[in-house]
Amino acid sequence: MKKPAKRIELPPRRSDNDKRRLHPAPPLDLLVGLRISATYHPYPKHKRDPVRFGLAHYTGARGGETLCDEHANFEPNEMPGISDLLARGIRAGLVGHIVRQQTPTIIWTVADSGWIFEGRITNIGQTDYHGYPVRPSEAIAAPVYRRFHAWAETTGEERDRKAARACLTLYGFKDGV
Repeated sequence: MKKPAKRIELPPRRSDNDKRRLHPAPPLDLLVGLRISATYHPYPKHKRDPVRFGLAHYTGARGGETLCDEHANFEPNEMPGISDLLARGIRAGLVGHIVRQQTPTIIWTVADSGWIFEGRITNIGQTDYHGYPVRPSEAIAAPVYRRFHAWAETTGEERDRKAARACLTLYGFKDGV
């Protein structure tokens, strides 16, 4: 019998904000517009070694932030695929609270590796987001997985369904989460 993979050691989150909820039914026109306008800009705070990503050293204090490279094994050569990840999350309706100018403050996506990434708004006027991995222990992980899995099964491509299966395994969800 094969030994199960070791659980990922991540720093505890200081709080699990109740405002981190999926929008119950994001309007289609919002999602279409967001697919065109949403951009990603990396933030050194969420990288153990920001210089490898072409970013300046982070000089502030790190608390319980998850790190893309250290925790989710996200590498600099994967950066060009972030636009596709953003688009995947938006197509799947993985958006949160909508504020002025019809902009979600949070977007989630599921990488091919199975990791759920949360994108936080950096600049509302430009729909600019920065992102980081979501811990398996966070309350938002299961609803994001459920919505993504349902979308992948009904609308997504084989690559999306594989990402959903990888997420199920990585996060340790039960099939009927």
